[in-house]
Amino acid sequence: MIAVVTAVTAIVVITGCSGGSRVDSESNGAVSTAEARQSVQDIVDRTASSLEGDWEVYSGPSVEQCSKSDGSDGAAYRYITALAKPTGEPETDIAVVEKLWEETGITTQPYESGGDDPILGLRGAGGPTTSISFLADTRRYTVSATSECADGDAVEMQRNGE
Repeated sequence: MIAVVTAVTAIVVITGCSGGSRVDSESNGAVSTAEARQSVQDIVDRTASSLEGDWEVYSGPSVEQCSKSDGSDGAAYRYITALAKPTGEPETDIAVVEKLWEETGITTQPYESGGDDPILGLRGAGGPTTSISFLADTRRYTVSATSECADGDAVEMQRNGE
């Protein structure tokens, strides 16, 4: 269990908010915080729904500060779901997730932790996220994603309970 939590933490750190690309909206070319939150929640929930099991929210969607492409501060959302005791085969489930993500415009890359019993997974970027990961350990699956960096003051949003 400690190895799984450590791996989840490592992936979350690796896939942190990086500003990323921006989605055009009708007003000024920037994604709104509402759009950022909804898009990251949608892709994580769609990923979880593509696999069998009773997924639970591990964290979020929570707002965090990020840097927009012009260098100014913005707000992004991080969302993590987990599935305890998955029943599928990791390799098969990774292929299902990879197909879904690629259809959504996410560029994927395989992931494998080190050690004698490596955790397999998939990392991605693009589409509705700046980063997304799927870890497929036989003991626990996790999906973690960070939205695009939107216009907004993350610190103020956190103060207001966001």
